[in-house]
Parts: sequence; structure tokens; C-alpha cells
Amino acid sequence: VGAAAPDRGREVADADQWIKTFGVDVEEIDQWEIVRRAGLVSASRASAGADWLERVSAGVHYDGKGLTRELLERQIRSYYAMRELIDEWHLDFSGIKGQPELTTHFCTADVTEAFLNDPYDWEGPKDTHVCATEADMDGALTMQILKLLTGGTPVLFADVRHYHADRDIWDLCNSGQHATWYAARSEDPAENLARVHFYPEVFYFPAGGASVHHLAAPGETTFARLTRQDYKYRMQVVRGAFVTYDDQTNEALMRQSTFEWPHAFARLDVEASEFLSRFGANHIHAVPGNVVAELQAVCTFLGINFEALGDVAQPVSLPG
Repeated sequence: VGAAAPDRGREVADADQWIKTFGVDVEEIDQWEIVRRAGLVSASRASAGADWLERVSAGVHYDGKGLTRELLERQIRSYYAMRELIDEWHLDFSGIKGQPELTTHFCTADVTEAFLNDPYDWEGPKDTHVCATEADMDGALTMQILKLLTGGTPVLFADVRHYHADRDIWDLCNSGQHATWYAARSEDPAENLARVHFYPEVFYFPAGGASVHHLAAPGETTFARLTRQDYKYRMQVVRGAFVTYDDQTNEALMRQSTFEWPHAFARLDVEASEFLSRFGANHIHAVPGNVVAELQAVCTFLGINFEALGDVAQPVSLPG
């Protein structure tokens, strides 16, 4: 099994520990390869992808500065560059560092990451490929485990961004990372993309490009993350559900953080105080349904600790 972390950043794991614990080797590929290979993608392929997004999505909101047709096509070229690297290096999953080189001088990887994680793109159905933003190695590995347990279902990657105490929900939000599949969880890409907006990227990323904005559809969910405590791995798991409200409330809640990014409103089956004091990462990952027993089995096989947050054995407290 191989994983790639192009020019790894701050979300770095010990490669020797990965080999020993998980049997996973790491290939470090410089981000310049994305830039170089993107320049070799044919104009027709990039244009066809942009045409599809303009036609099928809820909107591509060009502003002539942070998001132009040229920048969108550059992001699509970057997607093809990553697909080429994945095929050539036989990568099972990957991560892109992005900041600050790409996000300051080239374009964001939002479109690339979203559609790598999706089960389709503008050329039709495809296998999902786990790709973690910020080259978050433990995040990517968590996602790969969840993907394999669910038979290839897209896996969510998000920041634990904000807690709305009055509603007991967490706003999980991270740049363009969420696969567009989460917008409606439909087998029909058009149904998902009808709920996806492509907004100009925010000031954090001056190179610009499209941010992939949508809100995750509601439903029961398993959240998980490989974290390290005293240099030993553990799998932290919590059950919960994605929830949504009326359009006006959804927008108001999203605007309390970074509106342009994708969001998932999560109700976790654990007290906020316990979650904040015990959860060992700023990133969290999720798949639909209940895969707690499967994650416990994985931990047994790998010889790592399984750590439940809240009571994962109890039925999920779904919103009324």
C-alpha cells in the first residue's frame, strides 16, 4: 500500500511508525509536479470540465479577480495532474499540502480535492480516491480506512470549526475539501451539483480559484480520527448525525464562519465538554451510517487503542 503527501506540511506523521503499525509506505512528491503537469493538460479537457460545472452546478460565481474562467480551468488542470501522479505512482490515497505555495502563487486545490474524493467527475463515474487537504497524513489514513470499510463511499474531511451551543451542533468546515456527493448523497451527480456553488476563494488564499460550497445532507453518521497520545496511535470514534434547517437558518449559521467553504452541521452523541477535552485533532472525518463495530475490529487487527467518545453503543439521538 502506498500513500503520497506532496511536500508535506505541518500535518506530518512518523513514516517509520506508519510502516511498523499500518504497513503503509509514503512517497513524498514535490508540489511543483502539480504545477508542471497542470501546464501539460490539453485545453479541451480543461474547458470541458469548466463547461460541465457551469452547466450542472448551482452556480459558478466569477468575480473577475478571485475566480475567473482561467483560474477554474487551472484548478481542473491540477485535478488531471493529480490523477496522472496517482496512476504513475500507484497511489492508494494521497494528500496535498497546498499552503502556502499553491494557494499564494498558483491556485487552491479545492476543486482537485473535492472531485478526487467524489465517485464521479465531468467525464463520468469513477472510483473515489482519498485526498486530504494540508497533506494531513493521519487524516488521509483515517479516511482510507473509512473508505475501505464502506466499499468506496466518499469520506468527509473537515475542520472542527465552530460549536453552536444554542443548537448543540458543530459546524464542520474546511476549504473545498468536502466531496460534492455529500450535498445530496445521490448517485446522480446532477442532483448533488444542483446544491453546490463555486465561489471566489477567500482572502486566506490570494492565488484564488473556486471554493466548493455546499451543505452536507442530513442523516446518521460515524465520525472518526486516528490521533496520537504519548506517541501511540488510537482511533477516536463518536456517533452522531448531520442536520439541516430551513434555507434562511442554514445560511445564517454558515455565515458565522467562512460561508464560501463547504459545511456540515453535526450533532455529536457526546457532551461538548468531553469532546473538546478529549478529541486529539483539529480535523475530523465521517461516513454515513454506523461503522463502529468495523472500526473496533480494525483497531484489534492493527493493535491500536479504540477510544469511544460518548456512548457509541447507544442509538443515535437524531434531531426531531
